[in-house]
Amino acid sequence: MTEPPSDALQELYERRAEAQYAEPAPAPDPRRDRKFARLTELLLAELPCERLLDAGCGDGRYFGVLAHAKQPPGAVTATDISERILVTAAAAARRDGLAVELVRANLEELPFPDGRFDLVFCSQVIEHLLDPGAGALELARVLAPGGRLVLSTDNRRAHVSAVLNAPRQLAVRVLGLQERLHPVTFPHATFGAGELATLLADAGLRVRTLESFRFHLQGIRRPLFLGLVSALDRRLPRHRFGDILAVVAEKPA
Repeated sequence: MTEPPSDALQELYERRAEAQYAEPAPAPDPRRDRKFARLTELLLAELPCERLLDAGCGDGRYFGVLAHAKQPPGAVTATDISERILVTAAAAARRDGLAVELVRANLEELPFPDGRFDLVFCSQVIEHLLDPGAGALELARVLAPGGRLVLSTDNRRAHVSAVLNAPRQLAVRVLGLQERLHPVTFPHATFGAGELATLLADAGLRVRTLESFRFHLQGIRRPLFLGLVSALDRRLPRHRFGDILAVVAEKPA
């Protein structure tokens, strides 16, 4: 049997996990982290559920959301391609008081039977696959009929942030700082809204909602500034030019 293409990236992600995710990070502040805040809202809106999969859980930053939900999932399973980052995720689960089954797996070939989960959460993963179509098919396969998918990825039309960050990116290139700022690089695609909807439709899922949100300035960490930007984004009318695309889709019953 041919291995899923992204299996070749495991060693790369093991190095990234050791360098960047050796310990659980503090829980993001939803007042200042617009991505975390909005995805938390979308995730909580789909609870309760019996069996939830966090597909590509990373350092487990959403475990606290699940642990403290008014109606937490009956059972939680989480996967990541990196064994090392699952060590960090396990520490996050202990910190947050969440019972979770952690499984090393590539999203292109999940080790679960058809229809295992009634809710799948997949944040900022599919853009890193060498075969996003295979990943979408697997997410659909492990969903039970009537199950829901909450997925986010990077928006190809993130024009506002591109303009805001252009001077900094030019300076980084001119000064040759790319390797220092990004010591571990990995595949990173972007999607148009229509392209993402088609990807999920081709996997057999029905898109219920699709939205774009968040703008950002790279290198800015001041809490007051982040809070103001997040508050502004919450009040903007619907648009398609944010950094993030978020989809809620369902598998036909």
